[in-house]
Amino acid sequence: MIRETLALGGRACRPLIARDGLGATLVEPALALLRQRGVKVLMEHQLRAIRFADGAVAALDFGDETVALGAGDGVVLAVPPYAAASLVNGLEAPSEFRAIVNAHFRIDPPADAPLILGVLNGTVQWVFAFPGRLSITISAGDRLIDAPREQLAAAIWGEVARVTGLSVSLPPWQIVRERRATFAATPAQDGKRPGGRTQWRNLVLAGDWTDTGLPATIEGAIRSGNYAADLIAKQP
Repeated sequence: MIRETLALGGRACRPLIARDGLGATLVEPALALLRQRGVKVLMEHQLRAIRFADGAVAALDFGDETVALGAGDGVVLAVPPYAAASLVNGLEAPSEFRAIVNAHFRIDPPADAPLILGVLNGTVQWVFAFPGRLSITISAGDRLIDAPREQLAAAIWGEVARVTGLSVSLPPWQIVRERRATFAATPAQDGKRPGGRTQWRNLVLAGDWTDTGLPATIEGAIRSGNYAADLIAKQP
């Protein structure tokens, strides 16, 4: 991280924010490109099992449908580590996780509010200012997972009001909690991160939990996807 940011100077340290949300910034353009290339995109189509034969993936089992792979086909498995480990026997992957808590408040940010505001010595860690909304992110939020929602929203808003100068009156809110948002950033768990290449010649892995050289971040996920695409493109 230090080599790729601080050591490269200020331009490598500029934070970027998806002002219209990650959907409009990353997901929708990706889906549009796939459709443009003739790719069929299926939602709510859970992969139940992977069938292996002769050192390669032979078929994908979706329960009510099985897709057989041809000689030139490849599979990029981009699922959470616990799902990948259940689909691929013998795969070592991170098994300890940390929660992320997000809070969203429907309120106009102050006119001079920065797009990204870091908070020290509080429960709140990051405050993101969007038109008509303030969004808060709290990493390693395991201690907050089971807190009552109303109590948690009030506590978070109290800190946000102090750092932004807004009224302490609680605006409309939403709390989103993900128990297994990232793998635990410990040496033991980091040592379990697999590379993108697997022992099966037509199966590669992608995800921020693979060995990208970065923590569990969007940047790491993108890097893993680029690497997986390169592997698939070069497969015999």
